[in-house]
Amino acid sequence: MKTDPDRIAQGAQLSMLIELSSTPKPGNVDRSHDFEEIKFHHFLISAVSAYPVFRDAALGVEPAGTLIRRAVSAWRGWGLSQNTHFGTIALLVPLAKAAGRGGDLHEEVAQVLEETTAEDAVEFYAAFRIAGARVAEVEDMSLEDPTSSDRLLSEKRTLLDLMHLSSGHDLVAREWSTGFERSFALSGILKERVRDLGINDGVVIAYLEALAQVPDGLVASKFGPAKAEEASCRARAILGREVSETLRLAGDLDDEFIEEDVNPGSTADIIGAALFIALMEGSILRSEEG
Repeated sequence: MKTDPDRIAQGAQLSMLIELSSTPKPGNVDRSHDFEEIKFHHFLISAVSAYPVFRDAALGVEPAGTLIRRAVSAWRGWGLSQNTHFGTIALLVPLAKAAGRGGDLHEEVAQVLEETTAEDAVEFYAAFRIAGARVAEVEDMSLEDPTSSDRLLSEKRTLLDLMHLSSGHDLVAREWSTGFERSFALSGILKERVRDLGINDGVVIAYLEALAQVPDGLVASKFGPAKAEEASCRARAILGREVSETLRLAGDLDDEFIEEDVNPGSTADIIGAALFIALMEGSILRSEEG
């Protein structure tokens, strides 16, 4: 795999922009509509401002935690105060670091995760506070507990350790804890869907399939696990039809989710990671270079 840092940064940025733009993607901002307080252009800001961070990740310049904090901090320079891509950034930074090493991406990202430190965990806590991200409440090492950072350092808990603690309820943490197992599986699904349906419709169908398979963590943190399971059931109900009909029903489901404030953002984060993997492997938007 090529290790051009600019190419890797472009791939990370493209994965964010393709995921963002695909429509209709029930419950999430896309090119067809905004939310009341968070708009399409806010996501453009966070995707574009992260480019230098992804490039540095590919170059191996800084640790993962520092890079995640830098990416989130970069939003503020463009006046963005809302949380847009926190989960996606947390997935793409280690993937970009792994891609920069030039070996098998799946093996390399597992090594990147193992190399994280307690300092990375502290930086991640700082990034969380800057982004104002939503997480489920936990008793141990809560991201919302100001004393957790001191404990991380004193107990030498790495960022990977932190992700293991949250893997039961947080989809991003689960990816870290499993070596991005689901992201790699979804990248294969994306390859097939994009090949058969084109980039927009292929991403939308893959998103619906991902939501149907696993209840969304962000929905669960906002409304509880029963609502998250219900959202997955509603996604399952519109699959298995003619693609045109599924897409029409996805538009209806989008309206319903927006009305109910149901936002499967964690599923969108995973799709972003899967898109990056597919882009790096040449499964979609294949390079014409020799």
